[in-house]
Amino acid sequence: MKKLIYLFVIAMLVSGCATGYHKMGYTGGFSETKIQDDIYKVRFSGNPKCEMGRAEDFVLLRSAEVTLENGYKYFVIVDEKSGTKSGAYTTPATAQTHGTSYGGVYQGTTTISGGETFFYSKQRVEKTIKCFKEKPGNIPAIVYDAEQVKNNIKAQYNIK
Repeated sequence: MKKLIYLFVIAMLVSGCATGYHKMGYTGGFSETKIQDDIYKVRFSGNPKCEMGRAEDFVLLRSAEVTLENGYKYFVIVDEKSGTKSGAYTTPATAQTHGTSYGGVYQGTTTISGGETFFYSKQRVEKTIKCFKEKPGNIPAIVYDAEQVKNNIKAQYNIK
C-alpha cells in the first residue's frame, strides 16, 4: 500500500497538468464557506503545476458562481490572502543485491534505486466576498458583475 501511495505522489509531482476547475479534492480545487447571508469565503488550492494567475482566476470564477447560486448579481472583495506552500518529498531508497558463489568466493552487484528528493510549491488563494442584488454605488472597491466574470473566465480556460 505504501508503494502505491508513493507512486501516486510522485506521479502528481511530475505530471504536466495544472489543477483543473473542480471541488476541493486530493489534487486541489475550490471550496467556500458561508459567513453571513451575503458574505462568503472562497478558496482555491492548486497542485504544484498550477500558477498563481490560474489560482487567482479560478477563485474569482468560483466567487462569481457562489454569487449567482445564492440569488445575487454583484460582488466585491472585502479581504484576500494568497500564498505558496512549499515542501519536499523524498522517495524511499531500495537496494537489491544479486550475485553468485564460485568455489567459496562470492561475486555480486548491489543496485540502489530511489532516494530522490522532489521539491514542490502549491498556490493558495482565498477571498472573502460580499454579494449584492443591485449594483452598489459609492463603494471604494471594484464591483464585479458575477455573470460577466463567470462567462469571461470560463471562456478563457475553455470550461463548460
